[in-house]
Amino acid sequence: MLDRGAVSKLLSGENIKCRDVEDVTNKICNMKQDGYSTLQVLADFDYTISHCRFEKERMSSSFGALERYSGMSEEFRTKTRALYDHFYPLEVDPTIPAEEKIGLMTEWFTNSAGCIISEGVTKETVASAADSSKVKLRGKFDVFVESLQREEVPLLVFSAGVGQIIERVLSNAEISTKNVKMIANMLEFNSEDTAVQFRPPLITTGNKSKVAAEEKEYFNSNINRVNSILLGDNIEDIQMAACVRNYSRNVLTIGFLNDRVEDRLDLYKSKFDMVMLNDPDFTDILHLFECLQ
Repeated sequence: MLDRGAVSKLLSGENIKCRDVEDVTNKICNMKQDGYSTLQVLADFDYTISHCRFEKERMSSSFGALERYSGMSEEFRTKTRALYDHFYPLEVDPTIPAEEKIGLMTEWFTNSAGCIISEGVTKETVASAADSSKVKLRGKFDVFVESLQREEVPLLVFSAGVGQIIERVLSNAEISTKNVKMIANMLEFNSEDTAVQFRPPLITTGNKSKVAAEEKEYFNSNINRVNSILLGDNIEDIQMAACVRNYSRNVLTIGFLNDRVEDRLDLYKSKFDMVMLNDPDFTDILHLFECLQ
């Protein structure tokens, strides 16, 4: 039987805001009754699995790992910094309509990807950029992954970031990926190990539902996993649930609100079941998972 007292304590924590505590509690209760064998987890990477800030310092995204890497040309870093300075405030602006924002994010990602290809990055460059980057995994993410593996719960990492950077960061942190499937922007290299393109389609924060629709094999293989936990940091990350809602009994959505908190808290509470504040580690997510035992 679900310990509703433990759930209530979790949901009243300083890092969590809920739009409907009773609804969230019922979803958790349903998931517990169904068991781990019916559960899957879908998670964004940048600023969801990874920190947005750590010890008051801004961390990098997986694209940012390349864009800030000292081994890149000054021209490249100037161009990509200008793109970031222009587009990031638009990404977190709650007043921009969704369709307009999708177009803006597509423009940003396309231009950034073009800069990376034009720079002629190599496999060695990508590895060095990841190794020296300020991409910081949230604390206890490793414990969370171990818990998922122990209970044989699949984890889909669904990212608009750079796939090889994410793989390297996870490898450096010794995160086992035996139960992990990743959908991300993967660089393709020529015989000289120089990047020639990102494998199409280019994933942005605005087109995850379309990309998910092409991943029929993965979602069909988990069609009996009728309960899903979704983790993201952008409103658009909710699109990751597009291919599970048609067979899901419960989808619990959790949003990490990292920037412009006061401006966007009401919006996030209206879209996500749970909103995570203060750029926390995975302690609360781990406690949520333990409530399902």
